[in-house]
Amino acid sequence: MFNRIISITLILILAVIAFTGCDRSADSSYKEVIKDGKVEIDGIFYDIKSITQTAYKYDDNGNILEEVTTRNGSKTRIEYTYENGRLIEERLFSNDGVYSYSDVSLTKYYYYEDDRLMKARSVTSGGLEAVTEYSYGNNTETQVHYNSDGSISFIQTAYLDDDGKIVKGLLTEADGEVMDTRTFHYDNGLLVKAIVERDGVITKAFNYEYNNIGDIIMEYNIFYDKAYTLFAVFYDYEYNENSLPETVTTYRVQSPIAEENIRDGCI
Repeated sequence: MFNRIISITLILILAVIAFTGCDRSADSSYKEVIKDGKVEIDGIFYDIKSITQTAYKYDDNGNILEEVTTRNGSKTRIEYTYENGRLIEERLFSNDGVYSYSDVSLTKYYYYEDDRLMKARSVTSGGLEAVTEYSYGNNTETQVHYNSDGSISFIQTAYLDDDGKIVKGLLTEADGEVMDTRTFHYDNGLLVKAIVERDGVITKAFNYEYNNIGDIIMEYNIFYDKAYTLFAVFYDYEYNENSLPETVTTYRVQSPIAEENIRDGCI
């Protein structure tokens, strides 16, 4: 399986829901056909809104050393540095070679104690700094995110099962007020379903499908805010001799969707 660098932050922020409950099955690739800038999903044609291609380089241990992403003619490069097998630094570059992430110059540093991530520090070229601190309890992991002025931005708490998988997440304000709740479900060791609720109302549901080696091939995501919106993502892989992706091409769809056209069990 592709050893992606995904922190618990992304897992909690980017809630996902997959084919559990949906009439879908994992294969080596998704079943939909992308042609002439469109894709047919469950009998309905949608426009492809964007195409992104990312190329990866690895070290001998399968850790990502570099990824270069091309989208709409622009490129972003991320370089990763490891020490004793642990990620300790990310440097993000734009086309002109300046450190860049989402148009903000940035370098990220990671700090550990006893092989546990304790702090992540993001520093811009202008000197602004944001810090995330990590703490661990009995089947819990907590992140406190700080603004550049040192004030708390938000807090994330993950509740884990005995296998270390996240089964529930809370996103709270600095004062402890709950912003939303996330629940996570697994199938064959893969995260296949997560639901985001706010004030008891489901606001987001994401669906993941996997290929036969465990890489994500499709996301079927539903957002709700007075109306339903479909966010679908398709992934095409080119693998190296170690079954690690050398190139990943990503196609994205964003479109309103009627409730009756949403896949059964996917919200």
